[in-house]
Amino acid sequence: MSSSRRMRLLRPALWATMIVLAFTLLLTRALRRPVALWLDVPAGEGGWALLVAAALVATLGLGGASLWHGLVLTRLVRVRRIDVLIALLGVGMLLLAIAVVVAAAIDAALARAILVLALPLWAAGLAAAALAMASFIHLRGARTPTAAGTVLILGAGLRGREVGPLLRRRVERGAEVWRASLATRPDARIVVSGGQGPDEVRTEASAMADHLIRHLGVPAEAIDQEEASTTTRENLELSRMLVTGPRRAPLAVVTSEYHAFRTAWLLAGVGIEGTVVGAWTRPSYRPGAVVREALAVAADHRWWCIGGTAALWALAAWVLLQQA
Repeated sequence: MSSSRRMRLLRPALWATMIVLAFTLLLTRALRRPVALWLDVPAGEGGWALLVAAALVATLGLGGASLWHGLVLTRLVRVRRIDVLIALLGVGMLLLAIAVVVAAAIDAALARAILVLALPLWAAGLAAAALAMASFIHLRGARTPTAAGTVLILGAGLRGREVGPLLRRRVERGAEVWRASLATRPDARIVVSGGQGPDEVRTEASAMADHLIRHLGVPAEAIDQEEASTTTRENLELSRMLVTGPRRAPLAVVTSEYHAFRTAWLLAGVGIEGTVVGAWTRPSYRPGAVVREALAVAADHRWWCIGGTAALWALAAWVLLQQA
């Protein structure tokens, strides 16, 4: 990845991190005195107020989004295991918040211990908030190419043999970008990418191609299909031969809004030049989708996350020993 491209992608992440940290520090300042009374600690020890502020941001952000996702599960086309896990995460964070409040009423030391032991969770919540903010900043700064040589549409879940609502919006957005390119690139092509999931009756690529032809008037000869991928990284890697080359550039990759920032990183990671275009996503679906993206990023960097968790638990153990 070139240094200029890396900086373009890093900029939203850096701005988002600064915004989340600044908000957390402002909240820390407002909470210093109430937290001192609540947790029975000296008012001058700002670390406890910072910990509570981080817990609040994480619980309201990550916990709230996960809990909301649990409430809208019945509206999803398919409820996968990850959707249930996200809902359980929201319930767990809510119960943890209740446990801290109840513990503080019984024994302030117990509440402090729970807050400290959950430090990795609070850090994860702050990171998820920063990722959501970075995705928003990235979308605001992204520009749709006016003359794309190739439009790559990434797959998502099907509804029976047809595209589901989320995928339909991606396909429709991809068709819009393709049509806008025809004036200057009459040879522009659409590539649909997506294999067949274990609970799907056909490949996502074939369903997308059918929708483009039957409902959006795209000629079949303008469409290429990649039907083996099962992840976003595979979408990009297995489509490489179909989207690269002088007659295929520039490339526009179409996915959902919430997925655009991570897709841009993966696109750069596999060494393909292109612009990521976000398709509109139903507001009720966005909170859970952001949590799913956060979990996917954590999976991509699992060893860093494991190391960070171990370091934070070591810090928590040290704090508890100091308090003993």
